[in-house]
Amino acid sequence: MNTHLKMYVLVRKDLDPTYRCVQGTHAVAEYILYYPELAEKWGNSTLVFLGVRFPKGLREWHDKLEGAQKKFVAFFEPDQDEQITAIACLDDGRIFKDLRTV
Repeated sequence: MNTHLKMYVLVRKDLDPTYRCVQGTHAVAEYILYYPELAEKWGNSTLVFLGVRFPKGLREWHDKLEGAQKKFVAFFEPDQDEQITAIACLDDGRIFKDLRTV
């Protein structure tokens, strides 16, 4: 287990708090399925939920993480017309330093 890596979960702040948790959990589950070797390094240790404004903000983060060549998963909710509702990314956190927890 790598104690320097944390699972960062970006969720939309415009969603109900309970729904944020559900969407974030979906993103983490997708991450574990998609990147099992990285999830094993994480070892279910620290989990950090961060808030992003509206779908546009998550799309911007999607592009930023992609540009930085981070391994992440975006979750698109069928009940929200396939809008992006959460992103999960195992990271040291430097890229997320300006976001606030929710």
